[in-house]
Amino acid sequence: MRPCTNPWLIALAALAWPGAASVAAPNAIVQPPGTQVRARGDGWVLVDERGMTLYTTDRDEGTPGRSSCDAACATIWPPLAAPADAKPVAGWSTVPREDGSLQWAYRGKPLYLYSLDPSRGSSFGDGVDSVWRTAFRPIPLPREVRIGATVLGNVLTDSKGLTLYASGADSPGKAPKCTGRCLQGWRPVNAPWTAQAFGDWTIVTRDDGTPQWAFKGKPLYRHPAGDVSPGEVRGQEIEGWQAIVLEPAPQLPGWATIQGSDAGELIATQKGLTVYTHSVFRRGQRRLQIPQPADCPEGGCIDSQWIPFIAAPDAKAMGSWALVKLPDGRQQWTYKGQKLYTHALDEKPGDFRGIRFGGDRAFSAIMRSGEPMQGVTVGG
Repeated sequence: MRPCTNPWLIALAALAWPGAASVAAPNAIVQPPGTQVRARGDGWVLVDERGMTLYTTDRDEGTPGRSSCDAACATIWPPLAAPADAKPVAGWSTVPREDGSLQWAYRGKPLYLYSLDPSRGSSFGDGVDSVWRTAFRPIPLPREVRIGATVLGNVLTDSKGLTLYASGADSPGKAPKCTGRCLQGWRPVNAPWTAQAFGDWTIVTRDDGTPQWAFKGKPLYRHPAGDVSPGEVRGQEIEGWQAIVLEPAPQLPGWATIQGSDAGELIATQKGLTVYTHSVFRRGQRRLQIPQPADCPEGGCIDSQWIPFIAAPDAKAMGSWALVKLPDGRQQWTYKGQKLYTHALDEKPGDFRGIRFGGDRAFSAIMRSGEPMQGVTVGG
């Protein structure tokens, strides 16, 4: 690591590099009453006083300074209420609602709860309708580094979203050993000359004198010889190279398989058939669907081509994957509180005809990342 004692350079670094400005511990950052944080490897999830996950929605970006979620929407996504005499703190503000009440916002984004979250720690609302996101404060990062999702979990990436790696041959505090021919497959993540170490971030000097970012003592590299798109991790386990996984991906049930398709990798049954969720919202709408009659067979009045995904008698719930009991005593798998189905038109692994050719936009296939894939016609 290169020590720097020049006060002019230190001041310049603070101005040029806001990512290093504040590295306070989460309990040292002021939170308004009624809110807390839940630690993860990649940062902190915002929660209410009961520990229930808070969310933001992309739809509010079109209504700056107020919430776009009212009426029926607010029954599924209750706003995080702020008292009439709320005092905003750093990063936190309030926005007015149609009924005259106030709602907390973090970094300008109104905050909500999700009525289908069953317990503290659940985050079933993350990714709903492709616009709802867990309210999150990431760990401090250099300007050149981001956090991205992969099949391994949330990892460090460069500014373009390409996965970052560390070599098992490198040692903390030592000069990087990837030189010469090694650099044909691995590219160092260079640090600005004015950058300063902070938190888990340090700077190592390469043999040619250039500064390189290191995380927890490990110099960081891209793998341009293998990774060309965000989310790829082709460098993992190559001769001791490891992606920097901050938050591991949630474990999948034992029946789950991963099947490739022309729209990406999908979650499927052991036979390779794509599984689908049935949402309480139709995509692009904010009005709740009309409740179905209570006497519907198989747990719902849905087109007969949608086949409930029935669990084995000894199945156990895990994480976002749970079970709901049907009138006939069998159990149907659910994902984030939404029932799972297969589709009669799917004949082979990778098929997703249920949403490719189906008309009900309330159904979604589940990508390997956990994100929903809704009503697409990729490839014809």
